[in-house]
Amino acid sequence: MKKLFALLLSFTTVFVLSACLGGTGGAEVEVNIPDEFPHDEEIEIILWHAFGDANMQLLDDIFDTFTDEYPNVTIRHLGQGGYDGLRQSTIQGTVSGSTPTMVFGYPDHFVEYLLGNSLVPLDEYIAHDEFGVSLDDYVPGFLAENQQYLDGMQYSMPFAKSTEMVVYNKTVFDHHGIEFSMDEPISWSELLDIAENNDLIGSGNWQAPHLFNVDSESNFFINSSSQWGAGYTDAEGNILIDNDTTRDMLTFFKEQMDDNILAIPAEWDENYGSIPFKQGQVLMSQGSTAGTRHNIPDAEGGRFGIFEMGIMPVVQYDMDNKSAIQQGPNVAVMADTTDAERLAAWLLIRHMTSPENTAYFAMNTGYVPVRISAFETEEYQAFLDIANYSVSELEDAGRYDDLDLRPFSMAANVAYAQVDFYAFEPPFVGRVTSSQARDEVGFMIEALYAGTRDVEAALTYALRELGQR
Repeated sequence: MKKLFALLLSFTTVFVLSACLGGTGGAEVEVNIPDEFPHDEEIEIILWHAFGDANMQLLDDIFDTFTDEYPNVTIRHLGQGGYDGLRQSTIQGTVSGSTPTMVFGYPDHFVEYLLGNSLVPLDEYIAHDEFGVSLDDYVPGFLAENQQYLDGMQYSMPFAKSTEMVVYNKTVFDHHGIEFSMDEPISWSELLDIAENNDLIGSGNWQAPHLFNVDSESNFFINSSSQWGAGYTDAEGNILIDNDTTRDMLTFFKEQMDDNILAIPAEWDENYGSIPFKQGQVLMSQGSTAGTRHNIPDAEGGRFGIFEMGIMPVVQYDMDNKSAIQQGPNVAVMADTTDAERLAAWLLIRHMTSPENTAYFAMNTGYVPVRISAFETEEYQAFLDIANYSVSELEDAGRYDDLDLRPFSMAANVAYAQVDFYAFEPPFVGRVTSSQARDEVGFMIEALYAGTRDVEAALTYALRELGQR
């Protein structure tokens, strides 16, 4: 319970520090909630998302229990690629007049949709006597992320929350006598000492060509800027990367790239780091807890075969200014909908975020529940405890279902360990959007890795693209 209290307090603190979101257009959307649910009307809910097949299967299970209660509702979900593709499709849809009923996304997506009056404010649905929900049971920080719009209205609800973690090849590190903790992060200097004092990088036995991979170049830059005490952006849309601390940080990471310590997925022509990690091309990979299942070793023909995976917190610059980026999609209702469709969509959101459903989705994905009561359930506490057992202990006890859940339990425990230093970037719209800023700093890391620009040239190019030069 102490850990849960720290979770709630730290989330609230972080989100309050990023208290301004742009966009006020949604206030012009008129809300008319039917007096009763129209059970005799055929209603179709179209949901746009960026989830993979495995996560959507879990959502289908949740949808099935909803349509059992509301058989006149049909739910159709359409993937739009990754979150960048989802954002672009939704923006294009607002222009062309072809939007879904509901959409998953991040605050920096929603502030752009609001410019086109494209979201329905949810306040009246939340407060409704019959159809409403008490917000007291939602994690306060998750709610705060969805309540920071300039007009003071709430346009989205939290659905699935994640943070970043580091998966590592436990089999190889065990061979070298190196142990990591699920509870305590290590610093870059500690990681470099490990690399220097152990024969980890190379083409021989018990070696890999690279030590450490980052799954998202944008997240890596943003989170590292927080760790280093450099600048990134602020809620007013100011770009703050033109400083000596940022230059020192980029120089440091360029040196690690040149020494095969640090890599990015482009090294292997991949979009994510999970495949090279499973193939044994890299010993550690930093990415989202939501991607846990994609990192579970399954490459029999890889350098190390099917090895044992460990999970640890995000690597830090130092222990005085720790930071782990917090993410995860929220869900909103689009304005180009009928009153009946809006009500059905709201009731589906309420259903998706029930304590039982948010716990179910979290335990099978690496996401974090959005309801306080979900954390407190006996089932979820038992789920967290699975990580305390080794693979052999679970096998010997015949706990094969728990063995399958063990990677997700480890990821959840790592998420708990980082609650005191979660952070995220403030969304904004204007001449430059926060989405554009994310893209450019990611491109900067890619250019450094490819060697197409040095630190100063990469920084200058990014600043020019963001209208700062």
